[in-house]
Amino acid sequence: MATGFDSDVVVIGAGIFGLSVAWSCIKRGMSVIIVEKDTIGAGASGGVMGALSPNVPENWSPKKQFQLDALLTAQSHWAEVDKISGLPSGYGRLGRIIPITNARGLEHAEIRVEDAKSLWDGEAWWHVEDPARFNGWIAPEAAPFGVIHENLSARINPRLACLSLAKALRSKGCEILEGWEMTAIDDHAVHGKEGTIRAPAIVMAAGVACFPYLETLWGRNAGMGVKGQSAILGGVDATNVPMIFGDHTYIIPHENGDIAVGSTSENTFEDPYGVDEQLDIVIERALTISPALRASKVKHTWANLRPRARKPDPMLGPIDGPAGLYMATGGFKIGFGIAHKSGEVIAAMIAGETVFLPKQFHASFAEANKK
Repeated sequence: MATGFDSDVVVIGAGIFGLSVAWSCIKRGMSVIIVEKDTIGAGASGGVMGALSPNVPENWSPKKQFQLDALLTAQSHWAEVDKISGLPSGYGRLGRIIPITNARGLEHAEIRVEDAKSLWDGEAWWHVEDPARFNGWIAPEAAPFGVIHENLSARINPRLACLSLAKALRSKGCEILEGWEMTAIDDHAVHGKEGTIRAPAIVMAAGVACFPYLETLWGRNAGMGVKGQSAILGGVDATNVPMIFGDHTYIIPHENGDIAVGSTSENTFEDPYGVDEQLDIVIERALTISPALRASKVKHTWANLRPRARKPDPMLGPIDGPAGLYMATGGFKIGFGIAHKSGEVIAAMIAGETVFLPKQFHASFAEANKK
């Protein structure tokens, strides 16, 4: 640690991005302090869905390659974290089935069978199958042209994953200060009501709270919070079945037997943390796709704001502003899938290394295209 600093790195935010950055820094031998205004995973990272799914295998790009690399390394990452923490993250590579509803969709799906063989490096597959294979998990009328079945998608329990990662971090000497609210950032210093923490590198990973701060620097909108509503269903045996994605709705069997259903994506709303009839619509979509769920009961519901950057790609890396400041936010819908790889990129940047990152993911790219 450099003289006069409290730590090598200060991370603002104990959601999945902040925890992942801290983990990669710790693994490189850096000392890390995390400050969190609420509790671990209190914001968007404390949800109930946890879908880690790829883009379709076509029109390949650096963005899709980055996501693929993250998905292919997620299993070993979470196995290591869970082993160190002794807590389960709920990770499981279940695969995903997607109902095909028309002839054009079937044509595209069949083309992508071959595309997946080359673009996914032989590490995963994309098949077209009969929905009857899944023992009533899919209603025949919901998939009149069959289903896509791919084995790259995985699920995770977002809240448990954050707790597992936080415990693993603490076992490695990382200090996590909950209830610590930031008030300002200066060169190599984070100020809060509880005092000041100084470090050569500061990583702001506070989800939607990053956007108002960026607006003060850039003079325009940097992103927004998109409301998501979802539910946990219980009472239905969903053992050994893949997750489903159909009609803009995910159905995700979790390790403990619960089934997550969601999520809405709302740009306008009155109450960011309350559930309403829009969640009822999503649940009904899920019941239509998978009638077996009609025997289930809603155990609990969830609503919160997910960070959607203006582009809407993740925003990773240094920005012009206080010296030593990095951003790690955005990740709308793909945050848990790419978080550990994003953390590795930020840690490498802090260490002064050259990294591969799609240009659209660079925080400096968002800044340069702010107008």
